[in-house]
Amino acid sequence: MSWVDVTPSDWFYNEVTEASNIMLEDGEPFISGIGYGAFLNGAPYVYEEQEGVKGKTKFTINKKFIPTPANPLFVYVDGVQTMHKSATNPTETSTEVTMYSAPRPGAMVSFVMTGKVTTDRFGKPKEPDSWSGFAHPKHLLESGAAYVWDPLNRKYQEYLYAFGRPLKRIDIDDALWKASDHTALVRKYIGNRTDCYTVSPAPSAYIYLPYNLNGVTCKFTHLVFKNGSYQRRSYDIKATAGMQWRNDRFFPDALITRAEAFTLIDRLRRTFYSRFTDLEAPTSKLNQTIYAEEGQRRFKLNGTYPAGNGRIKVKRNGTLLEKDVNYVETNNHTITFVNPQAGGTRLDFQYEKTISTRFMDVGVKTAIYDQDTPETISVSGSEGPAYWVDPVLALEGETFQDGQYLIEGIQINRFYNNWPVVDNMYIPVSSGGAESEKKPYFMPMSLLDRAQAVAFLNRFRKWCLETFR
Repeated sequence: MSWVDVTPSDWFYNEVTEASNIMLEDGEPFISGIGYGAFLNGAPYVYEEQEGVKGKTKFTINKKFIPTPANPLFVYVDGVQTMHKSATNPTETSTEVTMYSAPRPGAMVSFVMTGKVTTDRFGKPKEPDSWSGFAHPKHLLESGAAYVWDPLNRKYQEYLYAFGRPLKRIDIDDALWKASDHTALVRKYIGNRTDCYTVSPAPSAYIYLPYNLNGVTCKFTHLVFKNGSYQRRSYDIKATAGMQWRNDRFFPDALITRAEAFTLIDRLRRTFYSRFTDLEAPTSKLNQTIYAEEGQRRFKLNGTYPAGNGRIKVKRNGTLLEKDVNYVETNNHTITFVNPQAGGTRLDFQYEKTISTRFMDVGVKTAIYDQDTPETISVSGSEGPAYWVDPVLALEGETFQDGQYLIEGIQINRFYNNWPVVDNMYIPVSSGGAESEKKPYFMPMSLLDRAQAVAFLNRFRKWCLETFR
């Protein structure tokens, strides 16, 4: 994966590039970009193709932009980068690009500008005023009514090339096309990938491309069934989308939140469990089956539960057992039976954690109060749920051998309308007071400084050495 905003001259180039190309066990890259779709005025994203005409040196683009050293305009003629003479704005909605010499008739002249993304005070991209109209580029196929997709046909195969590179087709069942919104379906199957495409079934056959091929001329070869026979069609297509998001920036200057940091660590944790043990990584759901050895009473679980509360379900050969009668909840990862179990006895242990047993703001609807703004800001701790809830619920039970928890919360004792009071960086503001008055919070929106990030990475390193050695 390459990033628009990460270049070989950056001190972090090697590390970011290497991490971005590491694929974890879930099939996703270790490092992902941040989606964006809003740009500063005068610095939009531009990709436009025009055809060369004899003697033509001036090309008009229906977007206003002002090239700068930090946001230059690139011009390509038949794929070869070419210098342009000037770029001016004859109107408030257009730009005229003048070439030193006229490209040959029929040449493809491409204009490219990466744009400058609108970011917030934390260096992260701002969302557009509305996501309405954002979609993947699409194009209605010629002879779409006769379009045929036959992956088993050895004579006639389907091919799509962009910039000389082949893309893989994603096959989506016809029943899903009929039952689903096409925009949502394509977003699910293509998402932020840039190496694939898909086509909806006839009679209205549309080809859908990745976000990075909006307005790009591609070569498409496919099959149609006409006049009682299969025929091959091959032609250029240009799929477009009026508005679209992109995901090709790393945003190296963006500040990271605790939620983002711990989600990343949890993905690493799951990968290490998969690679270095024969166990599944503990998650927020405990669903484990163990067959007892003859006379066995004590069972260590691959996960945690709130010991002493009776929330875990224990079944023996399908029969639900009773706490303190048949078994004892020894600690948060161990069950001890009152009587020895016969060899081969099936024991099922089930527990699903939806609310944190350690932090006040994980799995519940909560908010923070920014004293500098001042305003109350919602924290999406239970709606959806938020992307970080499951990783935190899974991580919070991991401990060192001495019983210390891998992740620690933040003790808070200053509140406004029952919400933690924070500064403009969403860091909790302390009011002093007794330790007994403090309550443990995870604070997903709080930002990490370099010291905090390094301290936790080192803590995670030590936990890995203990757990996987």
